[in-house]
Amino acid sequence: MDFKIEYSVIQDNIQVDGYSVSKTDCSAYFSNQVSSKIDRADSTEQLRNHLAELQTTGFEAGALLAQTESTPQIKDWEIGEAFAEAVLEDEHDAMFPWETGWDKRTSKASLPGADIVGLQNRAAPRFIFGQVKSSSEDRVPPKVVNSGPDCLKKQMHRLRHSNAEQRQLIQWLLLRMKGTNWEKSFNEALGKYVQKDYCLVGVLVNGGRKSEKTDLSGICADIRHEVGDGQMTLLGYYLPFMKNEWPGLVQRKEVLL
Repeated sequence: MDFKIEYSVIQDNIQVDGYSVSKTDCSAYFSNQVSSKIDRADSTEQLRNHLAELQTTGFEAGALLAQTESTPQIKDWEIGEAFAEAVLEDEHDAMFPWETGWDKRTSKASLPGADIVGLQNRAAPRFIFGQVKSSSEDRVPPKVVNSGPDCLKKQMHRLRHSNAEQRQLIQWLLLRMKGTNWEKSFNEALGKYVQKDYCLVGVLVNGGRKSEKTDLSGICADIRHEVGDGQMTLLGYYLPFMKNEWPGLVQRKEVLL
């Protein structure tokens, strides 16, 4: 996608970048990359296909198969997280070998901990952990950035300063990568982590409002990031569609441009 840089500053040792995108490019990105990522995270289609295969062997799966025909409406914050992951993959060399959605036990579950858990830099992997917030609030900054116990500012502060939280994320990745083709990359990232080489990222996905540098730069001092202890970046993506329009974009519904 053709992003336009709106601001780029270093504030209190944190890189802060903001981007905008045209309606045409945004619509195409949602209906392709974001939709594809959501589909991969949703195991409903996999179950549906598996049941259909079993039926050819005489297995009676009719009732259960019928239940898979209706998929719960995806939430706008889930779309925001999928957008953030897709952009980090496409624009920031991130890799997410394990879909976080696969760990949900119920369709309404919101997993604890970081939203972004993966690797960065395919040639020389390191860990990337982060948080994502979505908003269409006409407020500078939006409340999800600096208000409440789970705002982006407080989440990034905890992620930056809690060794226990970082260790839990590393353990989460180990359980999913050990014994797979990703184990070598995990070990390389672990070696870099010991040397304090890793990436923390906070992402604001903002729909329907113009960019504003202080959305993110204003929280940097409170995060208290120090040079030499990992890299920290805050990213703002300013989209031309409101949050309530995102499900339609993902479902490839026609949007008037």
